[in-house]
Amino acid sequence: MKKLINSLVIVLLCMGTLLSCEKDVVVEGITASKEVRIAVVLPEKDREPIWNNALEWAAENIRKANIGVKVVYEWVDEPTVDLTEVGLALSEREDIQSVIGCNVSANTQKLAFALARKKENIKPLFTFSTSQELPRIFGHRGFLWGLCETDISQSEIMLSCISNENPGLKKVALLAADDIYGQTFVDWFAFQAVELNLEPVCIETYKQAGELEACLERILDSGADAIVCAPLTADDVVPVQSYIDNFMYNSEDGRGITLMFTDKAYNKSILGGEYPMDYISGLAPASHPNSGFGVSYDALFDRVPYAGEAEVYDAVLITTLASIWAEQHNEKDLNKAIAALLNGKAVSQGGWTAGMMANYYHAIMAGETPAISGATGTLDFNSEYYTTIRSTSYARWITYKGKMIIIDYYSRNSDGHSSSPIAAWEWKKQHMQNMDGNGNVIDYPELKDNYAVLVAASEGWQNYRHQADVLGMYHYLKGMGYDDDHIILIMADDIAHNERNPLKGVIRRELDGENLYEDVQIDYPLGDLTLDDLKQILTGEPSEAYPVTLGSSANDNVLFFWSGHGTQQGWKWKETENLNADFARPMFSAMKFRKMFAIIETCYSGGVAQDCTDIPGLLMMTAANPYETSKADAFDNELQVYLSNTFTSSILSQLESHPQTVIRDLYLHAFDKTNGSHVMVYNSDYYGNLYLNDMGEYYPKFVDKGL
Repeated sequence: MKKLINSLVIVLLCMGTLLSCEKDVVVEGITASKEVRIAVVLPEKDREPIWNNALEWAAENIRKANIGVKVVYEWVDEPTVDLTEVGLALSEREDIQSVIGCNVSANTQKLAFALARKKENIKPLFTFSTSQELPRIFGHRGFLWGLCETDISQSEIMLSCISNENPGLKKVALLAADDIYGQTFVDWFAFQAVELNLEPVCIETYKQAGELEACLERILDSGADAIVCAPLTADDVVPVQSYIDNFMYNSEDGRGITLMFTDKAYNKSILGGEYPMDYISGLAPASHPNSGFGVSYDALFDRVPYAGEAEVYDAVLITTLASIWAEQHNEKDLNKAIAALLNGKAVSQGGWTAGMMANYYHAIMAGETPAISGATGTLDFNSEYYTTIRSTSYARWITYKGKMIIIDYYSRNSDGHSSSPIAAWEWKKQHMQNMDGNGNVIDYPELKDNYAVLVAASEGWQNYRHQADVLGMYHYLKGMGYDDDHIILIMADDIAHNERNPLKGVIRRELDGENLYEDVQIDYPLGDLTLDDLKQILTGEPSEAYPVTLGSSANDNVLFFWSGHGTQQGWKWKETENLNADFARPMFSAMKFRKMFAIIETCYSGGVAQDCTDIPGLLMMTAANPYETSKADAFDNELQVYLSNTFTSSILSQLESHPQTVIRDLYLHAFDKTNGSHVMVYNSDYYGNLYLNDMGEYYPKFVDKGL
């Protein structure tokens, strides 16, 4: 509380300074000769109770600044329109300066795709719905302006709050919407929990409110002490809170549950009802506490700003000033004007006021490029991406007597954690596996030959990256001396000539990369095989039904690479079967090999691997532990698919630069470069010293030289 009081004192002092500046600078009598028209794509039903406050206040302060600008809003009702059609239409409108939207992340993505079809002078799109997919997809296009950090940061700070507020608490669970918004939390929750020395025990997703009770039952059965909830809508908040409250009230052992909601709950709707529920709590992006925006807003409208209102205000401010700057510099691309103003040099807070707007205006008219700040803070964007703001203030809030009460503020920069707010995802890892430098020395028989098994276990255009990664590994191995008689390649082969592929006969792992579909010999189309067929191919003899089988012996090394989807129930085989531990363990045990190094690229890949230990000669390296998803990499805007996976890219980059790398160094490289999941190694005790065993023994190119 002392920290909060000190923050409020600073805010009030800042407000006094800002108000005095406004009196000194505003010049009376300038007629609004320039119209700035902004398309607002948000739900019409929320226009009056929520968004009009920030939007009209911004327009009024711009009028008070006497800078010759009139702001006009053109509303589009987000839930009722075809957002692709809206985006295409707005992209051609010369009278529209920028677009603000949407309330739902999936809708923001649709709108962004439509706007991005215009190759030049794309309309700036300002958004406060910053799920991880948005900067990953549009990070290099220069038109998407996320005015808060991605939800990756929100997830991390929520877990940090849980840890700090509840010393000794260890078991955490996630309940999330099964959509693009909830997926960010699903993808990063377990990874961040491990980083914070918490144990992720359950992750549940739901598509509709009717599934909530069953999800919550499973979470409570998991023994979770704390729950992070990223709800589908704010309407789901009260039922979830009520369920947990009833559980604790009726708990015979007095078990307590910490429940925190994400920004979806920071909404007017949870305050409704005849008897508003007290003590619902959570975290949400907010205005910077030292900007004075929140205090002024509360004084003017008798409530704190809801999620997105500070960002919407800043979008209007930025559009207005960028329009003036662009006109002064004869710049037709408004995004370049925005980038010039959001130059990372702002040091003062409170640029949202009329007085500061006037200051900025006069600096621009004098030929300068001021560093602007706004309601959300210093508006600092990474100069390489200009996609998502570097630093966001998060409000720790609670409901009490029908109002939202902010009890503290947090930011990623202040607590030492390192969730990246931009597309690079630059994480500093703290929990690499410790490996014994001595390790077991195992007496292996003479190495005679090398074989490889490459499996792309998914089908369909949207799974492009799995086949691309397998083909990348295939060509790498061909360069290392393999011939097709020693490689079994299994893939659906439905990408190269797919009707959605504008580059017929081409599959790439990298933007403008080489065609990996050339000179490829596929042994089995995925669609023709079941898991039982796979086992027969890997363990049986050639037959009419299986003309190509592995054929390895106890003197041969096998490199096994699998790329596809995964769940906590196992690695997915197409979309119909799970390769779980009950199937994998006997299959790997029945295979003949001297050593086998299995590299597994799926979500939750460690779940199967951890149950395949104590098999002699088998080493497994997985993209993720049993609780984590793996992450896609390199999005192609033209194809609208990911070309690769981060883990595979890290593996191949190390192998291509250091073919004979020791496995320990391969692991360290993959761990460091695979952002968002923990690369794991399993069964090293039954494989040998990873400091001494290297990859050279898996390549005929080196084995032929007597290795």
